[in-house]
Amino acid sequence: MSSNSASFSLHLLGNFTPQTDDGLRWRTGSEFAHPDHTDVPSSRVSHPSLFGKYQPSLQTLKPFRWSSPQSHPVDNAGFLSFTTFAWMTPMMWAIFRNRLDLSSLSLSPFDVADTSGERLQRLWEEEVAKKGLEKASLVRAVLRFQRTRLILSVIIGTFAMGAAFVGPGILVNEILNYIESPEKSTVAHGVGLAVALFCTEFLKAFFISLMWAVNLRTAARLKGAFSCMAFQKVISLRVHSGISMGEMINVLTSDGHRLFEAVLFGSFALCAPVIFIACVVLACYVLGYTALTGVCTYIIFVPIQFVLAKLINKFRWKAMQLTDGRVRTMNEILNSIKLIKMYAWEESFEKKIAGLRKKEKKQVRLVSYIQNINTSITSIIPTVATVLTFLVHTLLGLSLTTSDAFTTIAIFNSMRFSLALLPLCVKALAEAAVSLKRLRKILLVQNPKPYLEQRKGNHTSVEMRNATLSWTKAASGPDLPNGQMKNRKQDDTDLSESLATLKNISFTLPKGNLLGVCGNVGSGKTSLISSILEQMHLIRGSIIADGTFAYVSQQAWIFHGTVQENILMGEAFDQAKYDRVLDVCSLRADLQILPYGDRTEIGERGLNLSGGQKQRISLARAVYANKDIYLLDDPLSAVDAHVGKHIFEECIKKELQGKSIILVTHQLQYLEFCDDILVLEEGEVREAGNHQALMKANGRYAQLISNYQMEQSETQKEEEEEKEEEEASHKEAAEIRQLADSGIVNPAFDMSDETDDGAPADQKPAVTGEDQLVSQESSTEGSVSWRIYHQYCQAVGGYFVTFLTVFIIVLMIGSTAFSNWWLSYWLGQGDGSNSTSNSGNMTSKPGDVSQNPRLHFYQMIYGVMILVTLVLAVIKCFFYTHVTLRAACKLHDSMFRKILASPMSFFDTTPTGRILNRFAKDQEELDSVLPLHMDPFLQFCLLVTFTIVIIASVFPAMLAAVVVMGVLFTLMLFVFQRGIRQMKKMENISRSPCISLTTSTLQGLSTIHAYNIRDSHIKLFKSLNDINSNHYLLFHSGTRWLSFWLDFMAASMALLVALFVVLSSNDVISQPLKGLTMSYTIQLTGMLQYVVRQSTEVEARFNSVERLLEYITTCKSEAPRHIKGVKIPDGWPKNGAIAFQEYKMRYRDNTPIVLNGLDFAIQAGEKLGIVGRTGSGKSSLGVALFRLVEPEGGSILIDDVDIAAIGLRDLRSKLSIIPQDPVLFTGTVRYNLDPFNQYTDEEIWAVLQKTYMKDSISKLDGTLQAEVLENGENFSVGERQLMCMARALLRNSKIILLDEATASIDSETDALIQNTIKEAFHDCTMLTIAHRINTVMYADRILVMDDGKAAELDPPEVLKQRPDSLFSSLLAAANTVNT
Repeated sequence: MSSNSASFSLHLLGNFTPQTDDGLRWRTGSEFAHPDHTDVPSSRVSHPSLFGKYQPSLQTLKPFRWSSPQSHPVDNAGFLSFTTFAWMTPMMWAIFRNRLDLSSLSLSPFDVADTSGERLQRLWEEEVAKKGLEKASLVRAVLRFQRTRLILSVIIGTFAMGAAFVGPGILVNEILNYIESPEKSTVAHGVGLAVALFCTEFLKAFFISLMWAVNLRTAARLKGAFSCMAFQKVISLRVHSGISMGEMINVLTSDGHRLFEAVLFGSFALCAPVIFIACVVLACYVLGYTALTGVCTYIIFVPIQFVLAKLINKFRWKAMQLTDGRVRTMNEILNSIKLIKMYAWEESFEKKIAGLRKKEKKQVRLVSYIQNINTSITSIIPTVATVLTFLVHTLLGLSLTTSDAFTTIAIFNSMRFSLALLPLCVKALAEAAVSLKRLRKILLVQNPKPYLEQRKGNHTSVEMRNATLSWTKAASGPDLPNGQMKNRKQDDTDLSESLATLKNISFTLPKGNLLGVCGNVGSGKTSLISSILEQMHLIRGSIIADGTFAYVSQQAWIFHGTVQENILMGEAFDQAKYDRVLDVCSLRADLQILPYGDRTEIGERGLNLSGGQKQRISLARAVYANKDIYLLDDPLSAVDAHVGKHIFEECIKKELQGKSIILVTHQLQYLEFCDDILVLEEGEVREAGNHQALMKANGRYAQLISNYQMEQSETQKEEEEEKEEEEASHKEAAEIRQLADSGIVNPAFDMSDETDDGAPADQKPAVTGEDQLVSQESSTEGSVSWRIYHQYCQAVGGYFVTFLTVFIIVLMIGSTAFSNWWLSYWLGQGDGSNSTSNSGNMTSKPGDVSQNPRLHFYQMIYGVMILVTLVLAVIKCFFYTHVTLRAACKLHDSMFRKILASPMSFFDTTPTGRILNRFAKDQEELDSVLPLHMDPFLQFCLLVTFTIVIIASVFPAMLAAVVVMGVLFTLMLFVFQRGIRQMKKMENISRSPCISLTTSTLQGLSTIHAYNIRDSHIKLFKSLNDINSNHYLLFHSGTRWLSFWLDFMAASMALLVALFVVLSSNDVISQPLKGLTMSYTIQLTGMLQYVVRQSTEVEARFNSVERLLEYITTCKSEAPRHIKGVKIPDGWPKNGAIAFQEYKMRYRDNTPIVLNGLDFAIQAGEKLGIVGRTGSGKSSLGVALFRLVEPEGGSILIDDVDIAAIGLRDLRSKLSIIPQDPVLFTGTVRYNLDPFNQYTDEEIWAVLQKTYMKDSISKLDGTLQAEVLENGENFSVGERQLMCMARALLRNSKIILLDEATASIDSETDALIQNTIKEAFHDCTMLTIAHRINTVMYADRILVMDDGKAAELDPPEVLKQRPDSLFSSLLAAANTVNT
C-alpha cells in the first residue's frame, strides 16, 4: 500500500477510534491508537520499536489531518497547522469573543511533567551510575533528555538560515543587476526574481516558525522535568541542609522558566554561525577582498559581545544573590509583621531594606549598562561595518557600483540577524547553566544514611541502644570497622562528642506503653524525636522500631486547605472515627466558632487559627491516622488548662490506649501517669524509670517536681498550674532541627496566634458561599491601561525626561538611516560628470564613484556619521539605564513603604506568597527585564518607521499598499493581543500557587515524612506545574502565531517593492534610490514581527508595573506614625494608668465585634491578669491597646491621653509586648535586641543577665555579634522566648503586655523568669494574658473575659471565694487531673 493510502485509512479509522475523555488512555496503548502499523509494509511492523517512540510525532508530518484520536489540538495538528500555529486560531478567536473557559485548557498528555520528570530522573541516575556522584554532569543528562529534538531543530534552523541568506544575498543582487541594464533580459525574468524573493522570505518565516514549534514543546517538557525533579528531591530531604529557603524556592519557581527560555534560544546559537559564514563568502564574492573590513568589524564585536555576556553573568550572579537576600529579609518582615508593628520598628527595617536595595541597585545598574551596550552594538554594527567597508574601498580607489553597494548592505544586514540572536542565546544558556548548577547542588545533598531498623514481631515498639546522634555529619568514625576504631578511638570520640546532640541514649518502649520525656529547655527532647524520624546522623549505636509513626510537631504544621483536609491529610473519610477524633481533641467548640465549621479554609501557616487550635488540629491528624507509634512533641503547650487535661485523659490515655507513645512535655503533672519517664539533660539521659521510683531516688526528677510544687505552694494552687506550666513547655527546644518542621518560615507571629482568641472572630468574612479568607488573586482584564504608562513616565521623572530619552534614541537610529541615504546620494553623483542624476538618458551609468573630484568631502561626512552614531549610543546607554532604574527604585520604595504602613487586616487577608511575588518576580522584571525589552522595542520601532518613510518617499504609490497592510495588521493585533495578554496574565497568576505550595512543603518537611504523604504533594505539584506550563506554552504559541503571519505580510510587502523596482523605469526613480529601498525592505520581514513580539513582551512586563501600582494605589495606610501639632507630654506615660471607655472593636468591616463595650480602668503600676476561655477576646485586648485595629467605638486613655489622637509610632514605642511565639530576625544578637542602636553594650548585658541568657550568649562566637539564623533556628524556642523577654526589658516601657510568654519554658527557668518579671517590671503596669492560671495568681487583680465583655474584675482572693464566679470554674478545671 502506498503511504498515502496508509494515512488515509488512518483518518477513516480515526473517526471510529473510541474517544476517551481523559485523553490519557493511549499513553499505554499507543500501538492500537495508531492503526497504522497494520497496513504498512511488513518491514516496519517487524520492528516497530525503531519508530515506536516517535510514533505520535511522525503523525505530525502529514500536511493536513482532519481528525485523530488525540484530545489536544497540538496533537491533532497536521504539518502546516503545526508549523504555522494555525491550531491556535479557534482558541484565540474564542478568547477574543470571551467564549473560552481558560480552565478547560490542559497540557498535551505528551508534555506532562509526570512522564518528562521520570525520564530526566532516569537519565540522571544513569549518568550517576556511570560517572559517580561527584563527576556526574546534570548538563549531559539534560542534553540527552532532548537529544533527538535538539538535532531536529538545528537542522530546521539551518534551513531557515539558508533561506534568510539566499534572499538578501543572492536575489537582491540579481534584481539590482537587472535594473542596471533591464534591456538585457525579459520583464518576465525580473518578475520571476521578485517572486523568488517572496518565496525565500516566506520559507525563512516558515522554517523559523517550525523551529519554534518544535522547541516550544521540548521546552515545556524540560521545564516540567526540571521542576519535578527538583521538587521530588527537595521533598525527600530529611535534613535541612545548607541550602537557604530562598534558594530552594528559586529553584522550584523561576529556574524552570530559565531552562524554558534556554531551550527556545539554544538551537539558534548553533545555527547562527551557518548564515554568518555564508554571508562572509558572498560579500567577498560581490565586493572583493575589501568586504573583509566589514566582516572583521563584525568578528571583532562577537568576542566583545561574549565578554560582555560573561560580565553580565558575573554581575547578574552577584545581583541575584543580593536579590535573594532582600527577598529573604522581606519574607522575614512579612512573617513577623505583627511584632514589627507592635514594636514600632518599621523604620529600622526600612533602613535595612533600603541598604540592601542600594547594593542591589548598584549591581543591577552595572548589568544594565553592559546589556545596553550589547543591544546598541547589535543595532549599530551593520552601519559601522558598511561605512568602514566603503571608506576603505573608495580610499583604495576601487570602483563601486550601485548594485554591489546595496547588495553588500543587504548582506551585512542579514548577518545582523545571526548576531542579534547570539547575545540572547548566550544569556539564556548562561542563566540556564546557573540554574542547573543550583539544582545539582540540591541533588548532591545526601540524606543521612537510613539507620532505623524495622523489626516485626518484637514486644518493644522502639528501642535505642547507646545511640549517639548529631545534626551535622561527623567527619570520621562511623565508616571504620570496630577493630580499626580502637586506635583512633580517643580523638574520634572527642570529635563526635563535641558535635553530638544526643549522647549514649538507651531506652526501650514496650508496645502499648506511654513514655514521658522531660528536661530543661535545650536538653535535646525534640532531637530525641527527630532521631527516631531519621532526621539526624547516627554516629554510633542502634535504633530499632516496630510499626508506623504518627508525629505531632512542636510548632504545628498546617497547610492551606480546609480544617477537615488538614485532619484527614489524604486518608479516607470515616464519619464515626472523625467525630470521635474531634471530641477527644476537643475541637468541637472551635469548629462552632469558625464560620464554616470544618469546611473553613485555613490560610497559609494556619494564620486564622490560634496556637492552641493549630496544635489540636495537628494532634487530631495524628489520632485519625491511626498508626502504631505516636511521637508527640509537647502537644499540650498552647492549650488552656482544662482543655489540656481533657486531651491528656480522653485522647492520650483512652483513645490511644494500646498504642506506643512518646510524650515530650513540660507539664510535669502528667508525668506520674506515664509508664516510664526519661529525664534528659544536655543530650544525655540523666534518669529513667517510673514516677515512684524516680521520686524515691531523689535525684534530678525529684528536684524538678519539688520546684514545681514550691511554685504551686506559693500560689497555693496545686497541680493545675503545673499542667499548664508545662504546657508551657510548648515549643521548647526548637533545636535547629525544628527547622525541619515548623519550619523554615516560622509561624512566627501569625495572625492571631494568640493562644487563642481573636482568631476565630478574626476570620469570619461577611461573604457567604465558598469565598473565604484569602481573596482570589485578580488578573485585570484587557490591556494595560494608559494610566499605568502615565504613572511609569512619572516615576521615570516626568514627560520631559521620557521625551529626552526617546529623542536620543531617535537621533541614534536617525544617524544610521542618514548614513545609508548619504551613500545612495553619493553613488547617485557618480564621478561628478553628470551634474544631476536625471539629466539626459539615465542609461549612461553614473560613472565610477572613486573618480569623483569631491570624493574626500563625501568620505568625510560618511566617516563622521560613524562617530556621531557611536557617541549617541554611549549617551543613550547611560541615560536610559539611569532613567529606567530610577523608575524601578521609586516604585519599589513606594510599594515597600505602602505595604509596611498597611494595617494588620491587609496581612491577614493577603497570603505572604502573593506579596513576596511582587517583591521578587515583579520587581526583578522592573529592574532588569523591562528595560532590556523596552530598549530594542523603541529602537526597532523607529527603524521600521524610517524604513516605511523611505519606501513611501521613493514610491509614493506604495503608500496605498502600506495602508492596506496597516489595517490588516492592526486588526490582527487587536484580536490577538487580547488572547496573548490573557495567557500571560493567567501564567503570572498560575505561578503563585506553585510558590505557596513549595513554601508550605518546605515548612512541613518532617511532618510530610513522618506521615509518608510525599506522593500526594508531588502529584499536586506536578498538576500545578502543568497548569503553569500550559499557560506559558500557549502564551508563547500565541506570540509565534502572530509573528508568523506578520512575517508573511512583510514578505508580501517585499514582493510589492521588488515588483515596483523591477517594473518602474530608471528615469522616474534613480537607481541608487531603488537600491536603498530594496536593502531596507528586505529587513522588514524579521523586523516587523520582532517589533510586535517586543511590544507584547513590553506590555507583558508592564503587567508587573501594574501589579506594583495596584499595591501602591490601593493599599490603605494605617494612621500616621507621628501626628503634627499634637503635643505629647514629656516622659509620657509617667504612670501608666489605662482606662477603657465603652470600647468596641472588630477585626475588619463585616466581621463580628470581638470587644464589646469594655469599660474599666487599670491603675498605674498594677499587675493585671487576663483569663478567659478560648475566643473570649483576651488577645484582642492587646491588639486594641497597640491600635493594630482602629476602634469601632469608645476610646482607650493612657495617663489621660487618648491613644487614638497620637501617632502610632509615638504610641507603640512606649509600650512593650512579649509575644506568645518568639520572633527573632536574621542578623546579630545585638540587632535583635536593639535594632536602632540606642543602648550601650553594658545595658544589653544587664538585661541578658536578668533573663538568664548571659551565659549562653557569652559562649557563642562573637557574643553580641553572634549570628542569628532565619527565625532564630540556632536557638531553642525557650531561648528565643528569653531573648524576647530581654528585648522588652531593654525598652524599659511603663506598660508591658505579656502574652503567656512562658509557654515554651521548663518550670525551673519559668520560676526564674517569674522572679525577673516581679523585680524588673516592678513599677510598670503589666497585663498578662494567661492560659495557665498559676501565672496570674500573684496578680493584683484578675480580669475574666467572656465573649468580648469584661465579665469579672477583682483580686484573685475575692474571686476564689465566690463559688459561682467564672474564675472559680476555670480554676476547678485546671485543678484536677484524674487518672
